Amino acid sequence: MAYNQIYKPEDCHGINDIRTEIDHIDYAVIQLLSARFEYVKAASKFKMNAKDVQANERFNSMLEKRKQWADEQGLNGDVIKSLFCELVKYFIAEELKEFEQK
Repeated sequence: MAYNQIYKPEDCHGINDIRTEIDHIDYAVIQLLSARFEYVKAASKFKMNAKDVQANERFNSMLEKRKQWADEQGLNGDVIKSLFCELVKYFIAEELKEFEQK
């Protein structure tokens, strides 16, 4: 799951080096999202009902925290918040499926 950087951005020799690095980063992000999803599925066994799965207060506070983290990294916090909103909505829907199978 680790990203093994070959070139720093300023050391890339051309567009192919840049694209290769971006591909490696994207692959690492996808691996991490997959790992995150495994925790989401595991969480369903600790929840008693669909309301626990949806956990609106937790959902909203999590989104604000991701926005803050993005802002701290110099990213557009609103974009990252939106990205996580869609991602977590999907994870919640999948977790609800897991929960219903219990």
